[in-house]
Amino acid sequence: MDSLRISLKNRPRRIRDGEVAIVLPKPLVEKDDEIALGARLVCNRRLFGACYRGIVPNFYDSIGRDGGVMVSRFVRSNSVLPAMSFPGDIDLLVVPYENDELVVSETLAIELKAVRAKFAKQGKSPNEYGFSQAKALLAHGFPYSAVVHLITSDASPEDNWRKILVTRVIDADAGTVEDPWETSVDLLPANLIDRCFGRLRANCDDDKLGLAAVYIKHDEMWSPSTRPARKNLHIASATLEAIAACYEKSFQRFMDIPKY
Repeated sequence: MDSLRISLKNRPRRIRDGEVAIVLPKPLVEKDDEIALGARLVCNRRLFGACYRGIVPNFYDSIGRDGGVMVSRFVRSNSVLPAMSFPGDIDLLVVPYENDELVVSETLAIELKAVRAKFAKQGKSPNEYGFSQAKALLAHGFPYSAVVHLITSDASPEDNWRKILVTRVIDADAGTVEDPWETSVDLLPANLIDRCFGRLRANCDDDKLGLAAVYIKHDEMWSPSTRPARKNLHIASATLEAIAACYEKSFQRFMDIPKY
């Protein structure tokens, strides 16, 4: 099955800026659990969009103004495919839509891993990279699969901050900016993204998998490093139909993230 689109009859309530989106137990947030980090990623819709665009750039660019994605977090695998036991969860199930159609055949399944680094231990790696889980998703016929590492850290001591030049946009349409000025910035997040992404690329043995390293700790946005996923050559029609059925049955558990 090359393409499957279904009528988008039911939609979750779109969450507006400033509204409560996800409620989590305090201990999960305090220890930077993968569940909490995944929630933080989808709630930061600009950062999620940058990550999604890097993983499926061609399809992202084709989505019009009335498109976006429906995202569900930590979906039990056997609730989608009863025979699927590994991985036990689909960490992020991302189903795009255009106008009033759900584009099931462009579904992206994401495996998340937390990287809890410190200034004194910047080479921190996760216990598992997540490649085996992501490859299992392809084996079960999902259209795209990716591994996303979510990075947290403490701050660098101020004597390790670096001086950079910054500017501010005056007129985006005209392309005019203020004269640059110098400031000191903690560049630890950028260094951790580079390290993490380098490890991902060096250790991944399947070029069909999309990759992303995302800094998620603080409110400021650092551009993620990404590698595009390649579309699965063995998409299973039964898997696409199961994804559509999962959405129809549990659409309230999805978050609507519009492109614009």
